[in-house]
Amino acid sequence: MPDENNNALLVNDDTGLDGTIHISEDVIVELVRKTIQGIANIQTAAKLSSKFGLGRKGEGGIKISFEKEKDKDKDKSGGDVRTLIIDVYVLVKYGRRIPDLAWDVQEKIKLNLERYTGYSVKAVNVNVQGIYIDEQAEPEQVI
Repeated sequence: MPDENNNALLVNDDTGLDGTIHISEDVIVELVRKTIQGIANIQTAAKLSSKFGLGRKGEGGIKISFEKEKDKDKDKSGGDVRTLIIDVYVLVKYGRRIPDLAWDVQEKIKLNLERYTGYSVKAVNVNVQGIYIDEQAEPEQVI
């Protein structure tokens, strides 16, 4: 059974196989990063480790935290229910509606993490750190 600091999922299914599955925080960070890269007009902010202070991963504008579920002490398989809290620090492309893009980031990160890891996502906190201008703007045509 996982201890208080372990982020493993306990496996106990109908096949009679018991065990744990541990998904590295680096894998979760990479899933979040790939999800953000797939969203138009958003990019992760530069490394912000100094803004996080103490705590878990804070590299590349993504911070991952695990929390024990307070409403339930055990899941269906008898293991602790753990939830993810994700903090992302992003830049938004100039001229785009920030609340709509932040909503897309929250929804897509939650969907992808729950789909690919099996973890429950409690919160996705989107922190817009600034805007960026696409430097590959098309030159204006003179008529």
